[in-house]
Amino acid sequence: MEQNSSKSVFISYPFYIFISLLIGVIAIVGIRDLWNFSSPTYTALFSFLILLHIGLFWANTRQEENSRWWFFYYPAQVILIVVMVNLPFANDINLTLLGSSTLCLIGESLGLWGNTRRALYLGVFLFSFMVVMLYFAVGRDRLLIAVSSMLVNGGFIVLLMVMFNQQLIERQKAEELAESLESANAKLAASAAKIESLTLQNERQRMARELHDTLAQGVAGLVLQLEAVKAHLNTNRTERASAIVEQSLVRARSTLADSRAAIDDLRATSTNLSDAIREKIERFKQATGIPCETRISVNENQLSAETTNHALNILSESLTNIVRHAQATQVKVVFMIQNQNLQLEVRDNGKGFDVNQKTSGHYGLIGMHERARLTGGMLSVESDANGTCVQFIVGRS
Repeated sequence: MEQNSSKSVFISYPFYIFISLLIGVIAIVGIRDLWNFSSPTYTALFSFLILLHIGLFWANTRQEENSRWWFFYYPAQVILIVVMVNLPFANDINLTLLGSSTLCLIGESLGLWGNTRRALYLGVFLFSFMVVMLYFAVGRDRLLIAVSSMLVNGGFIVLLMVMFNQQLIERQKAEELAESLESANAKLAASAAKIESLTLQNERQRMARELHDTLAQGVAGLVLQLEAVKAHLNTNRTERASAIVEQSLVRARSTLADSRAAIDDLRATSTNLSDAIREKIERFKQATGIPCETRISVNENQLSAETTNHALNILSESLTNIVRHAQATQVKVVFMIQNQNLQLEVRDNGKGFDVNQKTSGHYGLIGMHERARLTGGMLSVESDANGTCVQFIVGRS
């Protein structure tokens, strides 16, 4: 509806001015012919009919979407043409008027409705009407010549409107494409903002896990030890307080080392995965003195950097838990990437723990499960009196 309305406004003035001038010139010749060779009555009738004919053209610019108007407009125009071409002209003005008016109606339908079936059907009807009128006016012998003359003289109007409609279609396609591109750019901008927000949220969660794994647990332990020192000093048990202070110093140094390691991990990760694994294990061995058997196979690494980064953090958390809770004397680490699958296993011979016990503050295990969920992998923790085994398996997504 909006398209047809805009087309009507676009073609109204130039096209209808052209129609008015064309039919007006024919009308002037017809009025002169009737005035010279007929009577004033026919002249006045023809003048009135031609003005009504042109006026209906202009009125149609505001009523082209009104279906009731069509049932009045086109029969009225056809009747006007029939009456006008049958007036007693001395020359062939009636034939010129018949062809010009009919072709203008065909061109108008193309201008209003474009290259559509509606315009095609109406054009076929009007052309058939013109041929029938020519048949009665000139007879069968001159019909072909008359139709050919009409097509040659007036066919350019139809051709002009068809080409004009095609240009409008192409322009509309270009406008729709521009609107689609604008909409797509807006969606991309919204998606980029959403991705940025999610990235920031994930980064905050990652930093929260790193801070918990280092500062939170370390400082919480120091607070407990300092409270114990205060209690012993209040009861004059200085030797026990001194021993706890020594333990606190060891714990503070360990927490500081872990914090620095976490900061290093946040800043950058080694581009060589094998070196990054060995670096973490070597740091663990130097800090604890616990022997660690390793089996590393990462030659067929086809996983994303995000997945391997989560695996490295699960390895770090597992080693940290061994230091703090396991009281182990031997550790085994397996880190393998084969056939587009990653398998991480960290096993110790420590005292173990109850994996089903729901104790608040076990954010290290929670963080490992979060990392496994983010990668679409599977994390299992098995523990008994003979030790603990943490296993992380993930395939290529």
